[in-house]
Amino acid sequence: MKLRALTASLFMTAGLMVSSGSAMANKEIYLPVVSKGFMHEFWQTVKMGSDAAAEELNVKTSFVGPSDETQIDQQIQLIENTLAKKPNGLLLAALDGNALIPSVNRMHAKNVSIVTFDSGVNSDIPSAFVATNNKKAGAMAAAEVGRLLNGKGKVGIVAHVAGTTSAIDRVDGFVEHMKANYPNIVLLDPLYSDGDPQKAMNQTMDITRANPDLAAVYGTNEGSSMGVATAIQSMGKKDKIKVVGFDSSEAIVNFVETGVMQAAVVQDAYSIGYIGLKTLHQVMNGEKVEKLIDVPAVLVTGDNLRDARIQKVINPLG
Repeated sequence: MKLRALTASLFMTAGLMVSSGSAMANKEIYLPVVSKGFMHEFWQTVKMGSDAAAEELNVKTSFVGPSDETQIDQQIQLIENTLAKKPNGLLLAALDGNALIPSVNRMHAKNVSIVTFDSGVNSDIPSAFVATNNKKAGAMAAAEVGRLLNGKGKVGIVAHVAGTTSAIDRVDGFVEHMKANYPNIVLLDPLYSDGDPQKAMNQTMDITRANPDLAAVYGTNEGSSMGVATAIQSMGKKDKIKVVGFDSSEAIVNFVETGVMQAAVVQDAYSIGYIGLKTLHQVMNGEKVEKLIDVPAVLVTGDNLRDARIQKVINPLG
């Protein structure tokens, strides 16, 4: 986790772009990454994976993302800036599946290979989509909430960015599984925090006060989960309201360890970045790849937190 903290410091120092130094030796091939952000540890870990792949492939890469996950216009500008550098391919996590279509079209017109990750684009142009199956991951969270509540209670949902395919799928997967398997659980309408921990905390406090019988809250990404858990802890509701989150960070692991959060659905962020860049390189070379590449998530709980397979996902570099 200390390494992740150091990575965060480097991001803040270097600004939006951090290039893979070891890949600079080969300037013939440039495969940049345009992410949905860079502040959360999830994106920092994705970058570790894409940098590792670039080093293995001996290609140049870079990693950029908007200042927060609501800045669609800023992401579009980052793509335009990247296009000006004449990349061979682009690995993209789209903030909005529709708003990014014109950018993808411009990339395609310039013969730039495109692979999406985490959140895709509503277009057939990208050659592959590398991500956790977010509907399955949402269902995994629902199954755990249902188990924790013995199939009864009122549940809130604090999601991240409305319009982002990952948020849509994680909410839909959760709601569909709940309705199909836990008919006695009452679901509140989802709230959208934009992935901002402060906003998610405020929203959680609001729904807790408005619903004295609230039994659990589900957060759909790192920022939302952080805000939910912080609210439950600060309100002294740790023993009354269950929390199931999404993604991993040092703080989220601490919340799981201390019992503020009962579980978190965690994506293998390192593998998403690593496989994403490797897949982009294959596409650029004209190789056939799978259209959908699923990188499965795991459910992290206080009971399995120290298991080797879990540690490999939440702390990939040891």
